Amino acid sequence: MEIRVDKRAPEALYEQIAGAIRRAILDADLTPGTRLPATRTLAAQIGVHRNTVVAAYRRLEEEGLLRSSVGAGTFVCGPPVGGPDAEIARPRSPHRPDEELPFSWQRLLRRSPEIDPDPMELLRPSHLHMASAPILLNGAVPDSRQFPMDEFAACVQEVLGEADPQVLEYGPPEGYEALRAWLGGWLQETGVGGVSNSRVFIVSGSQHGIDLIARLVIAPGDAVVVESPTYSGATVVLREAGARLIPVPVDADGLRLDHLETCLERERPKFLYIMPCYQNPTGVSLSSARRIELLRIARRARLAIVEDHYHSALHYSGAAPRPLLADEPQGQVIHLGTFSKILFPGLRLGWMVVPEELRRSVRRLRWATDLSSGMLAQRVMERFCRSGRLANHLERLRQINGERLRAMLQALDKHFPPEARWTRPSGGMTLWAELPGTIDTLELFRAAAARGVLFTPGRAFYANGGGQSAMRLTFIREGEGRIRRGIALLGEMIRERLDARGEATDPPADAVPFL
Repeated sequence: MEIRVDKRAPEALYEQIAGAIRRAILDADLTPGTRLPATRTLAAQIGVHRNTVVAAYRRLEEEGLLRSSVGAGTFVCGPPVGGPDAEIARPRSPHRPDEELPFSWQRLLRRSPEIDPDPMELLRPSHLHMASAPILLNGAVPDSRQFPMDEFAACVQEVLGEADPQVLEYGPPEGYEALRAWLGGWLQETGVGGVSNSRVFIVSGSQHGIDLIARLVIAPGDAVVVESPTYSGATVVLREAGARLIPVPVDADGLRLDHLETCLERERPKFLYIMPCYQNPTGVSLSSARRIELLRIARRARLAIVEDHYHSALHYSGAAPRPLLADEPQGQVIHLGTFSKILFPGLRLGWMVVPEELRRSVRRLRWATDLSSGMLAQRVMERFCRSGRLANHLERLRQINGERLRAMLQALDKHFPPEARWTRPSGGMTLWAELPGTIDTLELFRAAAARGVLFTPGRAFYANGGGQSAMRLTFIREGEGRIRRGIALLGEMIRERLDARGEATDPPADAVPFL
């Protein structure tokens, strides 16, 4: 679809764009179900501001010619009933329903304030040719071959062997009390003291916790500060709630606090969402100096903080990371954690620690949404943790993952071009690499998949665009030998592209200064 606008014409630019799309639909050049380009993409093609395209899409939505939904994109609905010569359907008055319009659930969906596609669509490009048994350097998920199946099965048998029928009853919205008590003690080992059990809630992973928080405090249009790049699952949840995302860059020491302060001068965000330890996707951690300064800024600006410690237990050197909650007694921090990254993702168990003044609100919302987490899973997990089996599993996992991380870093040093740069995390599951020149990692992703290596393109982790020459690499899903082979192949493909283009190997212009 080619659209041209005349900036000297009296007709508004958004009306010109809407008119061109409208004609294409009525002439059947755009058929029902066709997905239109993202607003940012089409704006770049035409040479106008993105908001101009947003206005054009919304005009056509009002006419019933387009539909859009969060995380899906914008699609053609088709011409009005009666064919291309029928009158364009205008917004219907609630007192004069247009009975000619066919029923569609799409007309009932909440409209998203953002019309951009789900970033995770980048990971499922059409016509992707996949080699058999690819090397998995993608996905922040545990290696299922390391699951402690026998130990967990023993706990299942122990719990079921007690023949307590309450294990299959509904549980309290806040979760199984014994598991919450164990978590309170575990958090105390990382410096979080004095947390009463009433503040600990069992949830279905940290993603569920983010959703509960968003439901509690976000109204459409509210600002939320996020790291850039950041976990794409969080951005999707927040946008579903209607949040307006304000990205703040990270570097080798974590969140850039100078950028955060500038943001706070012009915005009043509902909260800051941050991963202070082994951040996803970069693997960097907030430095000690910055975590102290961040809490000072938060107190002065009355900024709420949601910290996601989704895999902070995976530390490969030194002591366990200290949560922000350990040093914030004023009740401005909500702490999230999960068993999904350190044990079984399919079990769907995590936790959140909320301030006392939010406890009743969270309990009421949890009951209203899904009553509670399954009691059987919670009882078994409590037995697994309290028996010392989790500690043994983590000790073994830290050794294995630490060796895999070292293998990846050594392979990167050997095979990637010297102008590329990457983070060197001391824990977690992922690291971040930025490639030189104009290499498009989405194109590289498609080509590498066909040759047997998977990674995650960097642009999947930016709330408002970026990361075209970056990639996230996961080091915990494969053994050391396959990691080395995968990095060697990626390095070869990167060098081939640089040599073929004969281009300078400077870092990308939008690179985050990690090194």
